Amino acid sequence: MIGDKLREVLTTPPDAALAIITRGADGPHVVNSWNSYVHITDEGELLIPAGRMFETEKNIASNNKVKLTITNREVEGKTYKGTGFLVEGTAVMEKEGPRFDIIKSVFPWARAALTIKVESEEQTL
Repeated sequence: MIGDKLREVLTTPPDAALAIITRGADGPHVVNSWNSYVHITDEGELLIPAGRMFETEKNIASNNKVKLTITNREVEGKTYKGTGFLVEGTAVMEKEGPRFDIIKSVFPWARAALTIKVESEEQTL
């Protein structure tokens, strides 16, 4: 389940970047997206549109573990304004089906929906 503070980080303007980390044969690989692109499902999964993310898709096919760093300067953190999270989970690239349809309806350029089942979230700031 997505905690209230992480949900606030993902939905509070202004937009901020998030990083998605996968591991492949060559080591860690990082791609970026935007907080405003993330759709939170009723089941607590994160859906992120994939326009390119070819290396990410390749890595997920052999190791579906992912990490994300997600931040927002406007959300109150542990001791001051601005906070961030380290999120860990498992991922799959979906090119058809209801989750893909949700992403494609908002982002017509998306070739897939990166679906992440959140296993843990840690507030780091």
